[in-house]
Amino acid sequence: MKSDQSMIEGEGGMRRHQSMQRLAGSEGPREPARVVQDEEGNLRVTVKKTKPILGIAIEGGANTKHPLPRIININENGAAYSAGGLEVGQLILQVDGTRVEGLQHQDVARLIAESFARRDREDIEFLVVEAKKSNMEPKPTALIFLEA
Repeated sequence: MKSDQSMIEGEGGMRRHQSMQRLAGSEGPREPARVVQDEEGNLRVTVKKTKPILGIAIEGGANTKHPLPRIININENGAAYSAGGLEVGQLILQVDGTRVEGLQHQDVARLIAESFARRDREDIEFLVVEAKKSNMEPKPTALIFLEA
């Protein structure tokens, strides 16, 4: 579980992840992402659709060496960057309540694009986890050579 040091108190007692602070004062008024940590250490990040693009790039999916999609870039002209909350390196577990485990890369990308394009919602919600906290990612192994 993430330490309390990485969480900050927001309006109405809502806890916000420290990544919310990364853009403080960089642009005019903005609608910050809501970030709520669950009991497993996952972060539920809600991003308002304040820009024409979401602005994230992902790698991974069931048909790749990374079974879960990972955020590899956040474009500074997108809603995700303006809101904060999402970070490069996070693994995506859900998009608007739909689990992405087992989906191929192009299906995850399509799900994200279609969720962002929906006109009936003014936000998009991600359930993410830091890569090191996921047991879905391959673990690095070390080879040890002993000399006789």
